[in-house]
Amino acid sequence: MDTTTTPLPSAAGNLADEDETLTPILRAGVVPTRALSGGRMHLPGATTLAPQRHDTTETAIAIVSGHVAVLSGNAMQPFHPHAGDMIYVPVTLPYAVVNLSNNASVLALIFRTDPGFNTDIHRMPELDQAARDQIPELRRAHHKALLTRRNGRARRT
Repeated sequence: MDTTTTPLPSAAGNLADEDETLTPILRAGVVPTRALSGGRMHLPGATTLAPQRHDTTETAIAIVSGHVAVLSGNAMQPFHPHAGDMIYVPVTLPYAVVNLSNNASVLALIFRTDPGFNTDIHRMPELDQAARDQIPELRRAHHKALLTRRNGRARRT
């Protein structure tokens, strides 16, 4: 496994070190690509892909499973894609991916216009606090929505 970024834990103030795995699948040196790469991201429960940007490459993230929020821009504004959605991240846009579940993993496919897959990742530690500040409320809202949905589907006899 090739871990190329650092995730943030949910409520703790410290950075986690080896929870998130980003596994390149298609990249230069493996296939004869000139401008495209792809890989798999596994984000365990209660972790966040730390804020980052790509200075010269575009990124598309396809959410396969799990519940996520994507924080973007310098203010780390949240967006809530669902499994089956694809998110486009333009060049230089800071972003972070938050796993909203405490236990379930997020699985996503990532495609970049970086033929080496991980040669254009620039961590943005100056945005860590902006991301951390939002995570607890994003998770509370997610858990509340899950409970509301479950209660609404209860059978009444």
